[in-house]
Amino acid sequence: MVRFKNRYVLLEIKSISKATVSSKELADTLRKATKKYYGDYGLASVSNLNVKLFYDKHKLAIIRVTHGPHKFITSIIPLLKTAGKELATYRILYIGATIRQCKKFIINHQNDVLRKVFSQLSTENERKNLIEDLTKSLEI
Repeated sequence: MVRFKNRYVLLEIKSISKATVSSKELADTLRKATKKYYGDYGLASVSNLNVKLFYDKHKLAIIRVTHGPHKFITSIIPLLKTAGKELATYRILYIGATIRQCKKFIINHQNDVLRKVFSQLSTENERKNLIEDLTKSLEI
């Protein structure tokens, strides 16, 4: 038996508006773009493309694709211009072999973003307000 290796691509979707994109729409967009740029061969190569996780709040997605043809997807992602029906840009943050490694990267990435925002705040009151807002958003 041969083991199939997968790659997990972590994407960040930046859109001007607050448009929401579902994981199904994202997968369809990637499949259509693969067909457009690589034809039937590319589409057949990424046939097991699957959006494993989609964080709508943070606009992050983890996509599973077979090792090898993942290069088709990673070359197409920067060329995409729409998220659903709205204009958007896509950025590849990380390519990993496991979902666990992608989640670790997300935690480190979010910590870096928070440190950057926190360092730009000038007063202690602004910092306290930011911490309060973050804790409120994490409550269920």
